Amino acid sequence: MREDEAKLIWDSFSSAMPYFVYPQELQALVEKVSSGSPDVKTFIEKFKQVLSAETDPTHKTDGQILVNELRRRLPRSVPI
Repeated sequence: MREDEAKLIWDSFSSAMPYFVYPQELQALVEKVSSGSPDVKTFIEKFKQVLSAETDPTHKTDGQILVNELRRRLPRSVPI
């Protein structure tokens, strides 16, 4: 993943952090998924797949908050 894309993910994470209930668990998940993703679009797709398997609704909500913040910050030219 390019450095600017990784920065976008972590800036989004930092911006949304006050709204997370479990920020440490979400951070570990972001690190895991981002390490295997070549770009932001792939990261979002993989991250949503991992979230769909999550059984705890609070963890799902934390993840969805991050996805929403990331989508908000993405340039309009990047289709999701």
